Amino acid sequence: MLEGRGAVRGLCLVGTLGMLFVGTGCAELKRLRQENQQLSETVSGMQQENAELSSKASRYEGEVNRLENARRDLEAKLKGTGATVRIKNGAVSVLLPGAVLFDPGQTTLRPQSKATLEKIADILNTSAAGEIVRIEGHTDNDPVLKQKDKYKSNWELSAARAAAVLHYMVEECGVSPTRVYIAGFGQYQPLADNKSKADKEKNRRVEFVIVPGGGG
Repeated sequence: MLEGRGAVRGLCLVGTLGMLFVGTGCAELKRLRQENQQLSETVSGMQQENAELSSKASRYEGEVNRLENARRDLEAKLKGTGATVRIKNGAVSVLLPGAVLFDPGQTTLRPQSKATLEKIADILNTSAAGEIVRIEGHTDNDPVLKQKDKYKSNWELSAARAAAVLHYMVEECGVSPTRVYIAGFGQYQPLADNKSKADKEKNRRVEFVIVPGGGG
């Protein structure tokens, strides 16, 4: 009888251990399944993020190519005018040296500059039709002396020069007044450091910036 009772106890112990192992195995399996689910969600999120980044990179590359093609096209059309074309802050900009447009310290257009402005206006009315254009005036850092009573600083001088160009483009070249506006930056967006005469000449300029999306 004792041997029988021991056998029964042994069977009960084995059964209890078996149930314990089964319970532990189920808990471990559940944990592993949860981890697998979390990993799957993480991978899915990373794949979606990667797809979005690839799409953004593709759009950026396309925009860079578009701007460069537009720059080359304008550069070819304006060859021999004294204008240069560059990409500036994500926009195509046509740059005219101040010496092409104005005598030193003046805001009246030089007669010989008008043919160049007419060519630019023709481009704005055809290749860039409908685009908003910001006409920017820029100066060197020399203070205004000759017309100090009229222009308090280089801001006023640069804005007056941009306005003179705008009026000619609108009144004489047929550019719509709804498409253009002016900005006077004075000496505060130099292309060179103003340490030499050549540097100052580079900084005195007017730029036609074709505004992306028509923004300001």
